[in-house]
Amino acid sequence: MKKALLALLALPSIAFAQMDTTADEAAIRSFYDMALEERHAYGWLEELCKEIGPRLAGTEGADKAVEWAQETLDTLGFDRVFLQEVKVPHWERGECSVQLSDTDLEFTSCALGGSVATPEGGLIAKVIEIPDVDDLESFGRDQIEGKIVFFSAPMRQTYISTGAAYGEAVAKRHIGAAKASEYGAVAVVIRSVTTKKDDAPHTGSMSYRDAPNKIPAAALGYQSADDLQALLAENPELELYMKMTCEWHDSTTSYNVIAEFVGSEYPDEYAVVGGHLDSWDLAEGAQDDGAGSVQSMEALYLMMKSGYQPKRTHRVVLFMNEEFGLDGAREYARQAQLLGHKHVIGIESDGGGDVPRGFSIQSLPSGVSVVESFKWFLEPYGLREYSVGWSGADVGQLRNDDAILLGYRADGQRYFDYHHAPTDTFEVINARALELGSASMAAMLYLLDKYEARP
Repeated sequence: MKKALLALLALPSIAFAQMDTTADEAAIRSFYDMALEERHAYGWLEELCKEIGPRLAGTEGADKAVEWAQETLDTLGFDRVFLQEVKVPHWERGECSVQLSDTDLEFTSCALGGSVATPEGGLIAKVIEIPDVDDLESFGRDQIEGKIVFFSAPMRQTYISTGAAYGEAVAKRHIGAAKASEYGAVAVVIRSVTTKKDDAPHTGSMSYRDAPNKIPAAALGYQSADDLQALLAENPELELYMKMTCEWHDSTTSYNVIAEFVGSEYPDEYAVVGGHLDSWDLAEGAQDDGAGSVQSMEALYLMMKSGYQPKRTHRVVLFMNEEFGLDGAREYARQAQLLGHKHVIGIESDGGGDVPRGFSIQSLPSGVSVVESFKWFLEPYGLREYSVGWSGADVGQLRNDDAILLGYRADGQRYFDYHHAPTDTFEVINARALELGSASMAAMLYLLDKYEARP
């Protein structure tokens, strides 16, 4: 303990004399005790997953999720719960079939989010294996034109950071079709971007950018991609049959769901904790991002229930349509600017519900020092990893010179096993891990609100 106190005395941002360490330790402990005993987040997640289910923006599932979230937050005693209107896209995946032409051999597949449909009767074309988007140029139009491009490179298993591996691998999903179309490809299939070598196909958003020709795009399960790769090694002249019935509809209206706890000293300054309420339509969206949504709800509820009165106005924001364009986050940031709301603290949870590891810090150096000053309080709860970087796609829209924005980081070794896949269900979530995350976010909110140096 003596060494810990000496370390705290040396903290550059917040003097030890300013900290009521006994009270702070007790407050933080109470967050963890309440979360682990009462398990509100775990119960809410079960409701969201099992009673609502898939929540793709623009669909009935998303509408039901908004209603559920508003009703649930209304029971918790916040000063205000309200909806913020957001325009969102409406895309339906329909059916997807990818099979070896003139055979009964069908590969496990799903449409990539935003893909166009094939012609009504499907399409048949030779398939060419190309590892990744950057390899298109070395093959050239002569080899690619008129064919289905199969992007076969897997997400690297050797990276310790699965997030880094995902960032490297995801280009084939996001821009693969747009790039392949420039070389005359008629469709694209990709190996799912996943760490798990099962046969569950993983969807996710894709973009045509300014491609003059929009071509269908689908993902294959990892094992199906292995099978196709082996068949092509035996016979490079293979043809695939693809049929996809995706359909775009007019944009529609949805909502961010917001709960507010008014600050006692600086009510015109705002702290936000949030996740995205929408999910892909293949499964229940437990890891992505049901976990983050219910953790955000519980984090602020724990702080409020503890009796702590925040200095700043705190909000839970459940953002709509992170998966398909960040419409909810952008609208929230736009409204904040129009209303002159100054956001000084933000925490986002969008990395799954596994055990806590730490926070990623998006801030000026002074803000980074503030966050690092709190390590002593949080290390006993497993929060030992702090990195300077990105906070999150939604909260990151609020960046400004005065804001300390954080991304809550759970252990990510299993996250991409389930990310955007039909296996992302409530059953993959561990109750204790989820609740530890809620309490960790509550603890950081508490410390930032109580000790953040005012600009």
